[in-house]
Amino acid sequence: MAKSLDNPDGTRDVGVLITKPAIRPQHLWSRSWHKTEAQYFPSDRRTFDQDYDTLIRDYILPGHTPPEPMLDADDVVITLGSCFARELRDFMSEAGLAATRLRIPEALTNTFAIRDFVSWVVTGEGTERGFRYDRLESGEIEEWVPEEERETFLKAFQEAGAFVFAIGLAEVWEDVETGGVFWRGVPKEMYEAGRHVFRVTTVEENRENILATVDLLRAANPTAPIIVSLSPVPLEATFRPMSCMSADAVSKSVLRVAIDLVMQEQRENVYYWPGFEMIRWVGAHASWPAYGFHDDRARHVTRWAIGPIIMAFGETFYRPEAVELMRSKMEPAPSPLSLVGRWQARGERRRKRRSMEKKH
Repeated sequence: MAKSLDNPDGTRDVGVLITKPAIRPQHLWSRSWHKTEAQYFPSDRRTFDQDYDTLIRDYILPGHTPPEPMLDADDVVITLGSCFARELRDFMSEAGLAATRLRIPEALTNTFAIRDFVSWVVTGEGTERGFRYDRLESGEIEEWVPEEERETFLKAFQEAGAFVFAIGLAEVWEDVETGGVFWRGVPKEMYEAGRHVFRVTTVEENRENILATVDLLRAANPTAPIIVSLSPVPLEATFRPMSCMSADAVSKSVLRVAIDLVMQEQRENVYYWPGFEMIRWVGAHASWPAYGFHDDRARHVTRWAIGPIIMAFGETFYRPEAVELMRSKMEPAPSPLSLVGRWQARGERRRKRRSMEKKH
């Protein structure tokens, strides 16, 4: 087990060298009295390629699922937040599940914006911390005005079977005179140096916003499950003096910690959906690309990966009859590792490139 302390030159080592097998983590864990309570990271990289569905169930979902499914196929799920929420809504509709068709703003990418919108729906008053605007086709900026009356949104909230909101950004633009946070980046036409500042929001700010949003939704609908998620879509750009990749790591980390603190409060019927981990953590180990496989866009989640995620979402929150409907509606796409999958993706990438060339 240990090498001799005496060296040929007469010197003597301090300490011993333990053989490699003795210090391997799995050996240490195997002798631990609490090993049955541990959750393990996959030790074999091939696990990430062999069965994505099983990987999700066994290594990502534990600790994030309700005691039993509670939704039926006709329960309307309202999705709020980043573009990943929109993708979730579209895939759910394709899978035969009900999803709201209200024109919910797509700019709800930070917790200030989500809280502001939900506050307007539920109470009729914004938080005074969000600035809402749309950009017209002409390029002009105008304050966002909903096509539907507030009562229409409120009725939908009250009748919803569940809420899902996906948070995307911790970086925001803020008006230091009013304290208002822009729903999205500050428009060039409105920007005033010194007044509009770019900053990273804090864990505590985001935790507070998420909890306030949960309370607002509960005021409108006391029983519907509330599912919080973190968008896996990376930052497009940052105004911080560092690489966008580093800024993205900080932004996602701030939000993930804030969500974890919310989950530690164990609010009834409030859950975290780990779609972020299903893409970011899996994508770092899998042989198939987590992003851009179908269109070469480095920020677009590979479409094939979303199918298993939606199916896992259905199996987690929907009753068996609805899951069977999903299976009958959703035709699994070929794996990116298969010849068929690679061939189809190659053709789709070519079509998209040609379409972009025509536009330019």
